[in-house]
Amino acid sequence: METQITEVNRIIDTYLNFEFLSAIDEGQYKETVIEFFKNMDQLKARGLDKNDEFIRFINEIYYDRSEKFEEHPVYEERIQTVFSEITEYCSPPYFWTTPLEVYLKNKWGLLVNDDI
Repeated sequence: METQITEVNRIIDTYLNFEFLSAIDEGQYKETVIEFFKNMDQLKARGLDKNDEFIRFINEIYYDRSEKFEEHPVYEERIQTVFSEITEYCSPPYFWTTPLEVYLKNKWGLLVNDDI
C-alpha cells in the first residue's frame, strides 16, 4: 500500500497543488479533474482502494493544505470537492464503485475521450 500512497501523493502534487489549481480557469479545472481521475482510476485498477489508511492520508494532506484556504477560496473549493469525492464524503455516484466514464459524466458532467 505504501507504494500506492506514494503514487497518490505524486498525482495530488501534480494536479492539485496550490500554485496550479488556484491559477487555472474553470475549463482548465475540468481538464485537470479528468486527468486526475484518469490517474486515480489506473491506481484503482491496480488495487488501490478507499481503506482507512488511504482516508487518513487524504485527511493529512487536506489539513496540511488548509492553511492556503483563507488566502484563496477557489483553491479551497476545488480541493474540498475533489477530496470529498475520493473519500466518498459525497453523494453518489462514487468514484470507487463506478466506471470512470460513467462517474465523470454523471458526477461532473464531463465526457472523457476514448483513450482512457
